[in-house]
Amino acid sequence: MNILRRVFFENRWFFVIVSLSVLLKIIFLLQNEVVNSDGALYIAAAEKYAHGLFADGARYYPMPFYPLLLASMHFLVPDWIIAGQLLTVVPLILALWPLYVLTRRLFDYQSALWATLLFTVLPVFNQCSTSIKRDPIFLLFVLCSLMFLVICYQGCQVKAIVGLALFTILAILTRIEGVLLPVVSLGAAIACWWHSREKGAFLLRAILALFAISIIVALILYGLDVVGISVTTRLVEVVTWVRELFTLKLFAGYQRLMQVLREMQLMFPGGSYHNNLFEVTRHYAPIIYLIGFAEMMIKAIFPTSLLAFVAFRWCIKGDETTGRWLVLLTWLVFLLLNIIFVMKQNFTTERYLWIPIVLSLPWLGYGVNLWWQQRGQRRMVALLVVVLIIMAPLSKTVAVATKTQDNTVVTAGRWLRDYDPQRQMAILYNDRRLPLYANRVSEVTQVCPLNELRQSAYLNEGVEMVALYLSNKKNEDYTLHGFEPFEVFKGLKKTVVFLKRRSI
Repeated sequence: MNILRRVFFENRWFFVIVSLSVLLKIIFLLQNEVVNSDGALYIAAAEKYAHGLFADGARYYPMPFYPLLLASMHFLVPDWIIAGQLLTVVPLILALWPLYVLTRRLFDYQSALWATLLFTVLPVFNQCSTSIKRDPIFLLFVLCSLMFLVICYQGCQVKAIVGLALFTILAILTRIEGVLLPVVSLGAAIACWWHSREKGAFLLRAILALFAISIIVALILYGLDVVGISVTTRLVEVVTWVRELFTLKLFAGYQRLMQVLREMQLMFPGGSYHNNLFEVTRHYAPIIYLIGFAEMMIKAIFPTSLLAFVAFRWCIKGDETTGRWLVLLTWLVFLLLNIIFVMKQNFTTERYLWIPIVLSLPWLGYGVNLWWQQRGQRRMVALLVVVLIIMAPLSKTVAVATKTQDNTVVTAGRWLRDYDPQRQMAILYNDRRLPLYANRVSEVTQVCPLNELRQSAYLNEGVEMVALYLSNKKNEDYTLHGFEPFEVFKGLKKTVVFLKRRSI
């Protein structure tokens, strides 16, 4: 008991930050915001796993680890949606611990507090509290893996090697991007060997950890194949990516895009001359993508947070803690993955940048602490900057959390649940959340885009009803040949229309 009391006292401010994080997450959950579309897909797979139908669950989603976790959570929380949201919120709260330990080891105690406080108040990590997605738990596993890698580097312990192997495995099973973690570990080990032979022991430990990871992952995949869950398709996808990367075939889509731009430029004034807009865009497309990444990251960590970097001019020379380069290496590797992805697919989203965003927080926390230390000499300026860095994102988070939500799809889904309680009607949807809230989650396979739905509903005589989730802003047309609207739920931003087949 004395040990627990001492640990709590030494880290009391950290637990205050954890309490703030819990409070903010509860506020978001109480808003009852509509979950994300992918959440219905995960729940559909988890529902099959919960009934022992592993092969059917794998057909909904090929990576079974997250749906299995969701099915396990469902045993504790009977409501699928709440269970999925808890599987998002709990990892976001738990991720504070590895971030705190990591920053404390790389910098100091005060910087660790500021870094975790920033993570707690940033809108990007609070807005997803009501979603059902893999990113929070993947973030937790990556941070834990990196934390143990730094511990292993600074002074090897057996538990650090075990932790590195365990959380790397969990990260790989959660998202296929987790395969980058063994690459980081091996790269770090080689760099240590190259820099100093005295670090050879670290190389050996890292290789042993990677070997253990490979053996355990192979056994897990073999066990999954035995029970009918095949995830080898994602591993084959990784091998294909690597092979096509070295042969440059991975960028075939990027080359086609550049060819389209080349053809389009001839349609605009001055297109046949040098240095026109399209030509410059084609030549500097990778740099433009990088600017886009920078914009997304700045928005995510909040522009006022950049004031923390100004304080780096007060850094004490020689104040370097070993292991910081490991975080920078991980930051760079995941950013490069995003660059490769956006050049292949020509799109990205903010959540794909979560790892680089979070790995920037230790440095931001260090910068905030440097500002805080200046309050004796520059009291007003330092306090103003700290308040801006922390309070600006917190205000945004609170504003979003207390904003009135459009829950039209929830109301419409519950109406459908009561209208057809036996789930006998054949229905087509254009959004997965409609069958989710109607307790018809197994029907997510009957979801298709609006354009395809129009043709499918008319040609398939077995379809009795069509449920459309439409945007008020886009003023989308919901008329379908052979169907007539008979129930409409109009909200602030969205409208749900139920159409029934006309009687002949």
